[in-house]
Amino acid sequence: MTAPPMPSTERMDPAALRGGEPFTIVYGPGVGDHFVDDAYQVCEFEHALWRLLRAEGYERIVFSTLDQPLYYRDQGSRDLSRRRAAPAAEARPAGPRAMRHPQLQGPLGRLLVRDFAPRPAAQPDSAGGAEAGRPAAPSTGFSDPFGVSTLIGYLRQNGPRTAVVFSHAEETLRHTRAPRQLAGVMERWAHDGNERNLWILVFRRTGLDDVEEWVRGRGDFPLLETFVHEQRAAPGRGGTFRIGHPQAAELERLVHHVRLREGLRIADWREFDPIVKAMAGQPVKARTWEARLGQLASRNSPLDRESVRRWLGAVSGDARTPWERLEAMPGLEAVKQHFEHLRAEVESGEELVAAGRVSAAEPPALHLVFTGNPGTGKTTVARLVAEMYRDLGLLSRGHVIEPQMSELVGGYIGQTASLTNRTIDRALDGVLFIDEAYGLSDQLGGFGGEAIQTLLKRMEDDRGRLVVIVAGYPEKMKEFLKSNEGLASRFPQDNILDFPDYTPEVLQDILHIRLAERGLRLAEQTASELRAIVAEMHRTRGEDFANARSMRTFGDAVYKRWSYRNRRDIAEPVRPEDIPEAYRAHVPGPAPDPAALLAGLDAYVGLGPVRAVLENLANRLRMRQTHNKGAPTPPHMLFTGPPGTGKTTVARMTGDLFRELGLLRKGHVVEVTRADLVASFVGQTAPLVRKAVQEALDGVLFIDEAYSLARDTGGLGGFGAEAIDTLLREMEHRRGRLVVIAAGYPEDMERLLAFNSGLPSRFTQRVPFPEYAPDDLVEILGRMAAAEGYALGEGVTERAARWLEATRRADPAAFGNARTVRGLLETMEGRMAARFALRPADPVFLPEDVPGPTGPPAAPVTRRRAGP
Repeated sequence: MTAPPMPSTERMDPAALRGGEPFTIVYGPGVGDHFVDDAYQVCEFEHALWRLLRAEGYERIVFSTLDQPLYYRDQGSRDLSRRRAAPAAEARPAGPRAMRHPQLQGPLGRLLVRDFAPRPAAQPDSAGGAEAGRPAAPSTGFSDPFGVSTLIGYLRQNGPRTAVVFSHAEETLRHTRAPRQLAGVMERWAHDGNERNLWILVFRRTGLDDVEEWVRGRGDFPLLETFVHEQRAAPGRGGTFRIGHPQAAELERLVHHVRLREGLRIADWREFDPIVKAMAGQPVKARTWEARLGQLASRNSPLDRESVRRWLGAVSGDARTPWERLEAMPGLEAVKQHFEHLRAEVESGEELVAAGRVSAAEPPALHLVFTGNPGTGKTTVARLVAEMYRDLGLLSRGHVIEPQMSELVGGYIGQTASLTNRTIDRALDGVLFIDEAYGLSDQLGGFGGEAIQTLLKRMEDDRGRLVVIVAGYPEKMKEFLKSNEGLASRFPQDNILDFPDYTPEVLQDILHIRLAERGLRLAEQTASELRAIVAEMHRTRGEDFANARSMRTFGDAVYKRWSYRNRRDIAEPVRPEDIPEAYRAHVPGPAPDPAALLAGLDAYVGLGPVRAVLENLANRLRMRQTHNKGAPTPPHMLFTGPPGTGKTTVARMTGDLFRELGLLRKGHVVEVTRADLVASFVGQTAPLVRKAVQEALDGVLFIDEAYSLARDTGGLGGFGAEAIDTLLREMEHRRGRLVVIAAGYPEDMERLLAFNSGLPSRFTQRVPFPEYAPDDLVEILGRMAAAEGYALGEGVTERAARWLEATRRADPAAFGNARTVRGLLETMEGRMAARFALRPADPVFLPEDVPGPTGPPAAPVTRRRAGP
């Protein structure tokens, strides 16, 4: 008999029937779908499978379901399955008849109680012999045990090449009345069957994991459970056959089928190809598309972009190719260059094959890593990648699956692998885009590691059918790639693509485009103010800054305020008052007077040199702001001087100064020492430094006694160098959002700068804090006493000056300047209190309250973190 035309080979792969395994498991979303062959004929799944088997040389094809344990789709299979009719001379005598099979018996032994009505002959269809519909159900007297024996008998025969198909395997295995017999038959067939014949079980499950889970839950067929488990562990060995959703070529044939049969009109043939590709990118069955196309034809409506958009919202109004859309995206030059190189590689490979110089072109590495902050275009490019790969012939469908973490990682043992496999099954022949992929490695203590292992295995098993793109913040993605050694080999270095933050100019363009999309026009003053706001938003951006997404949100907020103000007066342009207050806070205010900002220093003694340096710096910054030269980057500074000279106090004032100048958004100060930055074991110092920087972001990080970081000897742990290296990277990465002030003795700070060559170029501003003169120290004592409500009696200042000078000479390194003065005041207060206990008097210090030259008071040293 002549083989019928082949069905759609995109989904019905003949090679899947040649695995040499005892069973073939057919599953997937395409089971039960319609198929369109190369002759533009539409047929059902069972019909398509029959045609595929006939084309592969199977002469007898037997189907079995729960309600029809034995039926055929062609007369040839029926004839090969029936016994030859008995000769007329051997006609059966009238009277009771017995069952023909010697091993079957019923309630009355082998007595046949009721005869069967003859089965109507099959009606061949135009495709070449298959029945147009399923045959009538057999008599209810056809028992399950008899059906099992009959089917296995066909498979064991060495005559006509036979395929047995369980068309609805779940129903048959669940409800059969002969489970033990069927399980035994499967066992014997797996060990003793021949390779000529084929047993096919069709499951209406989307993935092989689902099939395994169902068979395991049934529990009656251990051989089948083992077989499916082995196939899942080694999918390349054959015996499984996944039928997916229709691809573009088949859908194109389907559209033409409906067009020729039902008169469907195409609105614009130039849009036909992108429409079909968009249809193929959706997880929709061909029978659903056939119904939708038929509805258009019945209403005499044409097929156009709007039709598909109403169905799925899946077709872009942009008629440009994915390459043109990528080229139009702002920035991303390195990303664009990567894909141009890929296209050139594919095209060269095709030409080499066509010229006969190679038999087959080696496929390029396709899996990608996208690193960048939110809103830099990672998701948009991932969707374009799916289309570009499809256009290059690297993917057959080119759809994109964007799973949530809950679709990859389960909550209990054994669930994660199943969830990940199901998600990957949906992405086959397309792109699996995992945003914030480091969420998997963050859960390595739970089930994230299992998801990574499953993903790595499928990336290898489904090479050519699966492209994985992982994305996230740059530093976190580096940690993710290091979390499993298999990730680095799957994602080569050349395929790690960086998506940088957009420049202020690009962000302004995105904002203006968004406002134009909403139909708004800008007043001239408004445009200038928006530019200033965007520039400041960019300068103070953090990890949560969403780039293009932030601009779209900004534009929508402006539209909301504008529409509330104008309602139906749409001719009114956008004015500054339409900018929400949350965004107007980014508008730099008028440059303040440095003298007013530094007036607080006048209340402190001996800070004249410090005030001169800071005033000069403030004047330069104010001049730049006045001449619209843009906000300068606030400098990192060295405060050099002995303890107690006001370094910490001035550091706090510097934060306020830079905030008032518009250089820092918060201006708070975080005070740290070596103990806060350097850990005592490997791997913890860098995180400590990054934590401190994160706390100080948009303010000041003040490192007192910073020279101790360079002392990696003498039992201090040896990790100070790591702290300095990490700090330098953070200072560069956080330019404009962080000011680091390092403080200490002048000589020690010089040794710190010499410890690492990167330090001198980072600390561009030095502020000297000289030792206090004796008169300054006495003045400080008087101010401290007055602040506590005390007065200095006659002779106290002279005695205090002598005591302070003697104390400094006795141990210059330990002298704490203002701190020592504070300690002296506390000692004097204690002596006054002793006098007060004997005879209450006015709160006036007397000369005897000042101690003699011996036994100086201990200078209190306190450290704390300053809040915002």
